[in-house]
Amino acid sequence: MVRLLLGGLVALAAALAGFIGYRTMSFTAPAPPAAVEIAAAAAYAIDADAAAARLAEAIRFRTVSLVSDDDAAGRAEFERFHAWMQETYPAFHAAARRELIGGLSLLYTWPGSDPAQPPIVLLAHQDVVPVPDDTRQNWRVDPFAGELREEAVWGRGAIDDKGSLVALLEAAEFLAAQGRRPARTIVFAFGHDEELGGEDGAVRMAAALKQRGVRAWFVLDEGMAALSRHPLTGAPAAMIGISERGSGTMRVHAVGQPGHSSMPPSETAVSLVAVAVDRIHDMPIEQRLEGGPALGMMRALAPELSFANRMAVANEWAFGPLLRQRMEGNPAARALLGTTIAPTMINGGVRPNVLPGEATAMINFRIHPRDSAADLLRRARHAVADLDGVSVDWAEPPREASGVSSTSSSSYALIAALSREILPDAPVAPGLVLAGTDSRHYAEVAENVYRYQPILLSAEDLEMPHGLNERLSVANFDRMIRFYVGLMEAGAMQ
Repeated sequence: MVRLLLGGLVALAAALAGFIGYRTMSFTAPAPPAAVEIAAAAAYAIDADAAAARLAEAIRFRTVSLVSDDDAAGRAEFERFHAWMQETYPAFHAAARRELIGGLSLLYTWPGSDPAQPPIVLLAHQDVVPVPDDTRQNWRVDPFAGELREEAVWGRGAIDDKGSLVALLEAAEFLAAQGRRPARTIVFAFGHDEELGGEDGAVRMAAALKQRGVRAWFVLDEGMAALSRHPLTGAPAAMIGISERGSGTMRVHAVGQPGHSSMPPSETAVSLVAVAVDRIHDMPIEQRLEGGPALGMMRALAPELSFANRMAVANEWAFGPLLRQRMEGNPAARALLGTTIAPTMINGGVRPNVLPGEATAMINFRIHPRDSAADLLRRARHAVADLDGVSVDWAEPPREASGVSSTSSSSYALIAALSREILPDAPVAPGLVLAGTDSRHYAEVAENVYRYQPILLSAEDLEMPHGLNERLSVANFDRMIRFYVGLMEAGAMQ
């Protein structure tokens, strides 16, 4: 009987090992979408150095996001930038209709000859984040000097996001100057307040397109790029954002008995809010590959994964805890698996020997596409339901995660094919954008929304936007222009 039992266990183990091995070997990259005919990017007669000099000029306009409507000097910088665009790209401005929306945002419509074809919407933003005075000494150049140095364009906005904006204008001017006309309409939407949320720019431009009945083939914005060293593979990978996380901040408020600390009650406002924060922070949040771009990313990069990683991903039912443990050690990887919770602020009391009557804490949520703000609030309230005097609510209306765009669409196939042409050593994979972009406002006017800059960035480069010594190499800027020319030519041109 014992031998029979042991034999059965051995057979079961062998079958299980065989099943795991089969799933591992069959876990391969999906077949690429239908072939897309594109031109060789190297064939375009682009003068990258001259284009880089124009990007440097664009950086010299201090188009810092306007936090006040009364900032006349700041507004003038945007208006000067607008005049520069018109002067620098005359063929495009002669071909496209220009509209000023929300005060300073620019909506261009380059009409196509076939109105039956849905348009393409291409996004970039004019505004940049400020450079704090106490950080300027750590810049190697003046952040608004727009210097060309070490084969790169230096300055605030070089990557985020004047590089994209000027590359789009360069590509459109290149085609318009040749007398080319699109078959399908191309819309360019250049917001002026993306860094503040896009309420006066992207929101209004998207609303205008919706009112006109526009249903675009796709929207393309910034958000992700090609990484020179992907954390899972150690090799290059071009990441196309197909969704972005939402965000919201919960306010946890506790009311207690005020008085002197020499005679405290069993719970104080501070202890109550501390317990509440701890419970909410430890809420069980589902962490898994499904329900977002993570599994698609893993599958697309399967040929580059180590055998152990591929086995774990292909058999998440068996190795899920181990896989999650490994990914949770990396903050960026952990964010792909589910919603993240980060207590960020706590306030209560004015003196160490005085019991405050109330205390407040703030907890920031970055919402995964699998979750909703309403459900997270319901669960947080349930977690503290037995704490008398504690209330939980969103401090401001939260932003839901965006929908997940298709990776089997013709538009994704076009973007992927162009990326492979520009960056042949970087396999293409879908990704989740961890920050926010203007593109989320265009979901109702497009079949799919994608977020991708065709540039190759190192880990060090990723720290430059909003940071120090932001710069874009001339080689990367050249890639962007060629990518956008190819996009317009293959996706829209006659």
